[in-house]
Amino acid sequence: MNLRPYQQQLITDIRLQYQLGHHRVLAVLPTGGGKTVCFSYIAQSAARKGNRVCILVHRAELLDQASRSLTAMGVSHGRIAAGRSMDLSHAVQVASVQTLARRLHKLPAGFFQLLVVDEAHHTNAGQWATVLQHFHQAHVLGVTATPCRGDGRGLGDHYQAMVQGPSAAWLTDNGYLASARVLAPPGFNTTGLRKRMGDFDTKEAEQRVGTIMGDCCSHYRKHLAGQTAIAFCCSVAHAEAVAQLFLSQGIPAASIDGTMTTDQRRDLLTALGTGRIKVLTSCSLIGEGVDVPSVGGCILLRPTQSVSLHLQMIGRCLRPSHGKTAVVLDHVGNTLRLGHHLEDRDWTLDGAAKRDREQAPSVKVCPVCFTTCMSAAQVCRDCGHVFAPQEARELKVVDGELQELQRQQRREQGSAQSLEGLRKLAQQRGYKRGWAERVYQARLAKRHGMV
Repeated sequence: MNLRPYQQQLITDIRLQYQLGHHRVLAVLPTGGGKTVCFSYIAQSAARKGNRVCILVHRAELLDQASRSLTAMGVSHGRIAAGRSMDLSHAVQVASVQTLARRLHKLPAGFFQLLVVDEAHHTNAGQWATVLQHFHQAHVLGVTATPCRGDGRGLGDHYQAMVQGPSAAWLTDNGYLASARVLAPPGFNTTGLRKRMGDFDTKEAEQRVGTIMGDCCSHYRKHLAGQTAIAFCCSVAHAEAVAQLFLSQGIPAASIDGTMTTDQRRDLLTALGTGRIKVLTSCSLIGEGVDVPSVGGCILLRPTQSVSLHLQMIGRCLRPSHGKTAVVLDHVGNTLRLGHHLEDRDWTLDGAAKRDREQAPSVKVCPVCFTTCMSAAQVCRDCGHVFAPQEARELKVVDGELQELQRQQRREQGSAQSLEGLRKLAQQRGYKRGWAERVYQARLAKRHGMV
């Protein structure tokens, strides 16, 4: 298998860190950049040198993905998973961390020379720590797109050095990731939402998201028009309700969750890939390890404070395919809170730097078409709207279900011809002070040919 140049460079950088004496190295590459290919290549090279390698995963989908990658490279390997006996004759093993943790008594501490931790932002979890401690003599390679825990803390307690591949923006510009339109229609506000373990309480969030459920179907029809999409929800019950909502609108949909068998989940993902299912809803099961290039977009119905979860969700629709431009429908304002998926992230082993609440947001939303743009943008790339200075949208509460808000807001704004009318509209929508004056001045400038 031929590696992409940036993948070869990442592998070279990883090897250098081991040569410098570090035993635990963290490799960072955005979702869709080919982490599985990179660690499969490393596992193959290590095995050829007489080392035993174990690739640790935490879900059946990830185990299948790693196994397929190794097979494509011609690497003979074993699989350690529930319901299977261990065949340790292979130098390379792909292991469910849950199963391996239960079978540690069957393996001596020095059995593996290299442990690969897939989705390494989970390293701090109990079973991962148990396995790593048991094989404490082994070198460790962690791979992740988001090198921070759900609460934003870093992974410096588990890794000694970090190497980074190219950014998501670079991968997009060079055709390795699909470009994406990110739309953030209004109607959701996290003010007052209770938090648990560093993120929003999902039960409380589910109740609040219920007020905008009708909006997700109308925006799907408008912006995805029959393409496949993954909807991320607050709970299994919420995911089932969203799937039922799409079905009631004549859109083939299904919900996927961890209570299903591996074969059932695999069948649903296959149906999504072929287009037999247009919308697949999930709570958290498909936030990682789902590689379906044909997926046209994702629908965010789960508010989060986790940068890691935010980027993992959006990453599910960024696998490139011919002529594809993905669509992200962010109904819960994650992009406004946590930033655009293409913005530069200053990752360190200490974690992602907390956002300064006083600094300007990294994205702004076009008030006409709801497309998110980087804060420096002066013109909306989708509809051509010219942003007034400092124009940005605050999240606000809207009572009841939202229906065709884009056209509704255009009509309301177009009807408010006077400055006083715009001020009343701004007050109704909860916009920042000065919005009405900026819109009014922009209209005057346009009438006089100044814009």
